[in-house]
Amino acid sequence: MKWMEPFLFYIFNNKKYNDVSLLNPDVVKNILIVRNNKRIGNMYFLIPFVKEIRKNYPDAHITLMLKYEWQREIFLGMGVDEFVFSHFSARAAFKFISSIIKTRRKKFDLIFQPYSSVEDTLICSMLSARNKIAPFHKRRNFVFTHTFKKRDKLKHAALSRLYLISELGFECKNVSHFLELTDKELVTGLLDRQDVYDGNELCIAYFRGARGAKRLSDLQWREILSKIEHDLEQKVKWIEILSPDITSPLNDDSLYYYNSNMRILSSFLKNVDIFISCDTGPLHLADASNCRCLGLYNKTDPEVFGVLNELSHNVQIEDIDNLDFRQFL
Repeated sequence: MKWMEPFLFYIFNNKKYNDVSLLNPDVVKNILIVRNNKRIGNMYFLIPFVKEIRKNYPDAHITLMLKYEWQREIFLGMGVDEFVFSHFSARAAFKFISSIIKTRRKKFDLIFQPYSSVEDTLICSMLSARNKIAPFHKRRNFVFTHTFKKRDKLKHAALSRLYLISELGFECKNVSHFLELTDKELVTGLLDRQDVYDGNELCIAYFRGARGAKRLSDLQWREILSKIEHDLEQKVKWIEILSPDITSPLNDDSLYYYNSNMRILSSFLKNVDIFISCDTGPLHLADASNCRCLGLYNKTDPEVFGVLNELSHNVQIEDIDNLDFRQFL
């Protein structure tokens, strides 16, 4: 259906306030960032972009458009002034139309589309702004006033779109991908961990869930945990992180923890020694928590989706037998 894209964008394209010249940062008062995606990991990958926009436009009113309300909690404390939610789907067509109508009433100086997609481009085409900024895409360029080709070598999904900010004349330095937790959340996470385990043994948490082929079998998990204990030559206190998809622990005598509040779960993971997971949302949550992580990769590319913490490691599943896990402590 690629041929339909330009037709759809042409129908809805709103160029009412478009300005062909890039605005001086000093005159930018209202900014909208559009990221209409429901994947948990992709939300955490958006953190550096949001933080850099806040850093470089300290006096602007920043609105962040996400798909659903639950995603807001990821970006609390990062200087976002307003959240709007698209509910983009056929099932929620009324909510989507209502959201777009309300957002169209606002006059933005800048609209950023960090990641190119049909849905995000369609939304951006409906809204008005003096400058609309996005990655270069030959079928979608005409929706935006300014598109830029990638010239840096950053591959990681959390860093690869910062070049859009650099193209506007800013230097992205000391970029942070961490959540901003409150003091109360930090205390709650610590107390929760102490409730689960309050001893002095090495405390390692792990999560078995993952989507599709990224998921490992229970047998593979048992072999990995056994090898880690063998390599470390010490007793490990294991804590399994449960979820709606993983409702019972791998081992009957295992400690476990469940919390549907991502921010409290994040705080909990800050208080374990290591967190182990395949490439899935909780891994990137832990990475954004400044937790030492061990990411296990069998289908996806760690250069694009790996954990970023300097103390963390990305491991290919096929290399595990040749690894000595003592090197990760």
